[in-house]
Amino acid sequence: MHVISTRPPFSFDQTLAFARHFVPCHGQTIVTEASLTAAFTLRGRGRAVTLTARRDSVVAELTGADDLGDADRRLLVRRAAEFIGAEDDLGTFYAAAAHDPPFHALVRELHGLHHLRFAGPEDAAVYCVMMQRTPLGLAARYKERLLAGLGMPITVGGRTLHAMPELGDLAQLAPTQVAEAIGHAAKADRIATVVRSVAKIGEAFLREAPYAEARDALLAIPGIGPFSASAILLRGLGRMDELPGLEMFERDGRAIYGRAWNPEAITRWYGAQLGYWSFYLKAGAARRRRAAGERSKREERSGS
Repeated sequence: MHVISTRPPFSFDQTLAFARHFVPCHGQTIVTEASLTAAFTLRGRGRAVTLTARRDSVVAELTGADDLGDADRRLLVRRAAEFIGAEDDLGTFYAAAAHDPPFHALVRELHGLHHLRFAGPEDAAVYCVMMQRTPLGLAARYKERLLAGLGMPITVGGRTLHAMPELGDLAQLAPTQVAEAIGHAAKADRIATVVRSVAKIGEAFLREAPYAEARDALLAIPGIGPFSASAILLRGLGRMDELPGLEMFERDGRAIYGRAWNPEAITRWYGAQLGYWSFYLKAGAARRRRAAGERSKREERSGS
């Protein structure tokens, strides 16, 4: 058992609520009322980490790690901590939101939610290609097929999860292998190109380089535009510094802000916290839509 420290405010209940509806990672996670299990690849094999809350921290239990030494076990726990954004500092973001009344109401609903990410930049990069010009539900199914065909299996509590292969192993896959798994040759070619290029750049550079340099390195990859580059850095590595524009957020933005929706003002106000703003916007707007749908169904049943 390993203990993961969390930076307050942190709500594991909010983490579970978000993960329960995070469809792109359903094949890699198990969510119960009190725990979150996530699959990762390490040393060429699938591993799993089950997280539960304990006071102001999170407890991690490892599955499939008997062959790992202490250093690799710590690495696996660290990856799980990054997956749930355990050490993210919400202070500056919350301070900005406190003076943004429409958004502050959303922050109160999601209070303590940290940024739950994809399981690394390779995971985010693959999904970014899959969602290009593709409905999100179909993109999630493509990812499920890829993981079922080429992922690293790990069984937890009688259920088999499939972890995304590590970046170096993904880079070795032929486009034909990816195409056979997902049933889409064109996307398979783009996925192969992107993961090989991301592997060449290296995860360390994407994590540690100045944001603009990391972003520009990704933009030089064929098939990666501004939105995909920022998504890989944000959703794969938790780098919140920038967004290429708020056009993709207009529907949810108008739902939260109404007539006060002003992308330029929001960008100026949140600055380097804009990534966290976008995460809360999408998470909160989706939660409100689900709640409205459930109310509508209850009203229909009561009226029938």
